[in-house]
Amino acid sequence: KGKSVKFDNKQIKVGESITLNNILFDQGKAEIKNESKSELDKVVTFLKANPTAEIELSGHTSSEGERNLNRSLSYRRVKACKDYIVARGITEDRLIAIGFGPDRPVTSNETEGGRVQNRRVEMRITKL
Repeated sequence: KGKSVKFDNKQIKVGESITLNNILFDQGKAEIKNESKSELDKVVTFLKANPTAEIELSGHTSSEGERNLNRSLSYRRVKACKDYIVARGITEDRLIAIGFGPDRPVTSNETEGGRVQNRRVEMRITKL
């Protein structure tokens, strides 16, 4: 704890989470869209530059739809992100993937804008 590092020009401490930008999926699907790959490539670059770093990737959905399906979908999506990173040379034991579904909203699900914010992938540094 207390250690910090830069990711995408932001200073982050061990234990802190940041939302990864533009990690996009089609509704109900877990295939990463091409426009998401540049953000995941930043994670790969970060992990290669910090060879002892370990991260947790967490997937989140809005509250639309059935809760258990959303939890499963959020896990499959974040697992796809993890697989992408591993395919680029990062060892699997440095990454944890967790799907929280709608259980940890960052804002209200009452508006479309809020639901968009709640649909996200976060990265938390667990070890430096």
